Amino acid sequence: MPAPKNPFKQALSDGALQVGCWLGLADPYIAEISAGAGFDWVVVDAEHAPNDLRSIVAQLQVIAARSAHAVVRPPIGEAWILKQLLDAGAQTLLVPMVESGAQARALVAAVTYPPHGIRGVGAALARASDFSGIGDYLTTARDQICLLAQVENKLGMDALDDILAVEGIDGVFIGPSDLAADMGFIGQTNAPEVQAAVLDAIKRIVASGKAAGILTLDVALQRKCRDLGATFIATDIDVTVFARNMRASARQALALLPDQNAKGSAETAHAGKYLQQLCKHWAHKAKAEFTPDSGSVVFESGERVDMIADPDKLLISASTGPRGDLERWKAVVVRHLERFAFREELCIRWDS
Repeated sequence: MPAPKNPFKQALSDGALQVGCWLGLADPYIAEISAGAGFDWVVVDAEHAPNDLRSIVAQLQVIAARSAHAVVRPPIGEAWILKQLLDAGAQTLLVPMVESGAQARALVAAVTYPPHGIRGVGAALARASDFSGIGDYLTTARDQICLLAQVENKLGMDALDDILAVEGIDGVFIGPSDLAADMGFIGQTNAPEVQAAVLDAIKRIVASGKAAGILTLDVALQRKCRDLGATFIATDIDVTVFARNMRASARQALALLPDQNAKGSAETAHAGKYLQQLCKHWAHKAKAEFTPDSGSVVFESGERVDMIADPDKLLISASTGPRGDLERWKAVVVRHLERFAFREELCIRWDS
């Protein structure tokens, strides 16, 4: 009996677009849900997520019963850990920080049994061989292993042609975040220089005949890479999906609670001047609207101040969200208004 077929490797060989999701929560429940959600592949990440060998095995076990294919990213491309992951049943490996053709050749050797490679022969103990249930595993395993090299810095980009020339590398994955940082644009994957480098790399990978891949939440970049011929594109991350939706759910729940608010006033003949100064001061960081007689400032965090200028006084309404610190916000408003009214002693009285 030969090693199980790797449908992901076959799809890449056929040029069929495969869409995927990143798994960083290191949890079998999340992996099971994600693998059954409709993605073609999911990445069990051990580079930036808190995964170890046992948590990876647990996720491989639940993913195997779902429609998505498991891709495992080790923390580093060392032969010993690649051997463990393959024995644990991973058939597709995405190795980070590949920077040279020599490194790519070493990776190929690490996933290949002797005499053509250096992978240790321990199939009798391995989940990959169904614990010796797959009689021909040793002679057929390599054909079903999909080896993906992740290029994500300037060294790797400079060596891209050498990496692409290595037989046994099935695809090359571009990592925009690390590449942006190495190019001097940390946190700016949308910088024109970074996007140009990414798209140029995708073109070169496709032209070489190997599969090109990327992880990006930028829909426009996803489509550009697809149009250039990229065939494995990860479009989301379980951590961001969970965090984004939990925060939205919490905001919806908090909307059931009343806002906190306070009303106050200050006697002054310059009310219109002060309210306009305050609105202009905060306009760069909040939504500010004002006329000579009224103004409002609204922050995304929920704090708000509304002001009305009467001929002899400034009327103030300060509010926060239901869990905001109203006393702190009142103090902030007072401090700023007093700064603008430095030519007079402005006394703001809050209603009890």
